[in-house]
Amino acid sequence: MRTRSFNHQTVLFLVGCLFVNGCAHKPIGPGATLEAMRPIADGLKPVEIKEPVTLRLKAEKGRSEKVAYTHRSVSKSFEENQLRHQKEDALEFISQAETLRVDPAAANGVAKFTQSLSVVKKDGNADLHDFAMPEVGEKLEVTADSTGTIFKSGDYPTNSIFYVAPMSLPEKPIAVGDTWTMQASWLSLDDMVPYQLDMVSILKGFWTCGDGPTADTCADIEISGQVTFQGPLSQALNFKSNWQGRTYFAMNAGTVVWSRVNSEERLVSERLRRDVDSCLEAVLMEPKTLALQNLKGPRCEPVVKADTVVSP
Repeated sequence: MRTRSFNHQTVLFLVGCLFVNGCAHKPIGPGATLEAMRPIADGLKPVEIKEPVTLRLKAEKGRSEKVAYTHRSVSKSFEENQLRHQKEDALEFISQAETLRVDPAAANGVAKFTQSLSVVKKDGNADLHDFAMPEVGEKLEVTADSTGTIFKSGDYPTNSIFYVAPMSLPEKPIAVGDTWTMQASWLSLDDMVPYQLDMVSILKGFWTCGDGPTADTCADIEISGQVTFQGPLSQALNFKSNWQGRTYFAMNAGTVVWSRVNSEERLVSERLRRDVDSCLEAVLMEPKTLALQNLKGPRCEPVVKADTVVSP
């Protein structure tokens, strides 16, 4: 998941958003510590696994998953270092992913599957296409494999954000403390702005997720990175988006059950500057057998929508 802004348009790429279906206490930017970004829920207990594990997305034909997303942001506009405008925004939506088919796994164990993605509820005015998500009333059919490679994403161009891998997964088995990287580039749909992503993931440990026969083992993954402009635009405008977060990935089910990302963006051009602090949380709601029970903090805090003009 990564967040960036351009011309007052917030663009969010969600790690796991396509297949998870798939904030903050102050501060909502990367100033919040990574250790504080841990879900608190019934049945979450640390567990030790010494042997390397393989992380792969999984899908079952007919399985439907619902994910609740909460996004909060605070943007500030400056002119010659004087605050001129401040705005707080809130967005909440629920996505649903239904697995239409699963192809037999290849010789290397990688399986390909197709899902239909939709948004069943939305509260907020943001364009969900900027989140690599369909709008309410739209169906998006996505074909991908268990490594996260996307082969088809509706009718969107292959150089768009809809084809960036939904989650960074390591190629080989990993153990606690191992790191892996991911790079991606794409063009924004409306204005063809070229973006580049550089991301680092670290396996921090394992947790027992849930109780009883439906309990799974979640890999606790710490993520961080940045998004920048590519090409000549990177010389004309000073832009950078830094972000960090955590993801809990249920290894048996092959899906994300919870994730949270805080980001901090800055766009500078001559005498003007725009800063955006934002946070995104994704919580698996269904199937309830996979969802975290009685989820508590840290959670996204409500933000009152307001515009404030500040004079020097």
